[in-house]
Amino acid sequence: MHAASVILLSWAMIGAACFFSGGSSGVTAGILAALVAVVGLPHGAADHRFARPRLEPMLGMAWLPVFLLSYLAIAMGVVGGWFAAPALTIVVFFLASAWHFGQEDPRLPIGPRWLRPAFRFARGGLVIWVPLVFHAGEVVAILGVAAPGGSGPAIVRAAGLLTVCSWIMLVVAAAGWGLQALAACRRTGRTRRILLADNALVASLVVLCAVANPLVSFPIYFCAWHSARGLRRLRIELGESWPELALSLAPLTGGAIALVGLAAWFVLGGAGWSDMLIRATFVGLSAVAMPHLLLHGVAPLLRTSARRPAPRPIQLGSPA
Repeated sequence: MHAASVILLSWAMIGAACFFSGGSSGVTAGILAALVAVVGLPHGAADHRFARPRLEPMLGMAWLPVFLLSYLAIAMGVVGGWFAAPALTIVVFFLASAWHFGQEDPRLPIGPRWLRPAFRFARGGLVIWVPLVFHAGEVVAILGVAAPGGSGPAIVRAAGLLTVCSWIMLVVAAAGWGLQALAACRRTGRTRRILLADNALVASLVVLCAVANPLVSFPIYFCAWHSARGLRRLRIELGESWPELALSLAPLTGGAIALVGLAAWFVLGGAGWSDMLIRATFVGLSAVAMPHLLLHGVAPLLRTSARRPAPRPIQLGSPA
């Protein structure tokens, strides 16, 4: 079970963070970069397969060049934003990521309908809100490495604004978590087990983000939960096996890794190997993430020629 495996992984890392000293920055940065490259980037490299049945009915043969040019233009704009307006880029990237994570997480029918978008936004951003509250200094240091030199004051201002937002969102997320716990008490059978499992997952991720370095908690959420669920949904939609899906995504994944690596070497630079890995990972990830979340945000408005299976609002799913 996917949720159970992520819960166990989270508590294993919580124990490691509590009882063992952290590894070297180079090792941590290397593991982060490897996980994002192996799991996170394939999640974005699948976007052309996600976009085709939605764009081709409207654009015909032109769908692919339109998709690629738009994707690259947005990605280049994000990279430029790290240099021209790092504070604005960080705020927009973090808030947009929280919104996207919330939209992609299980849509549990909890609370009044008009409050559910706020609950989803607050829940999706937990991997952002909690580190900003409990590890503000480390977050600023990581962003200082990711952004170009001379942007320190702007990063501090951006982190301060996001921290204020984080406190508000944590209150909203706690309210949603409480409503879900009450709903679990009133339900029976499979629905109750799903609600309780999801509450345990959220609690585990919150504790992990509170006690572990953000470079540890982020890849566990992003790779082990968010990206794995996204790849599983696409595999089911396409009706392919895991090896077939992996082979289809390998060329674009390899191309993305190569482009990020070249940019890191020739443009981003870094004071050392670990700094360059962190900078390449965050700048490269944001460059891929922004067109990815825009595509998935606009997708419900696009026509599709393929019939997708009806979503099951309270199913957590399993990547296995």
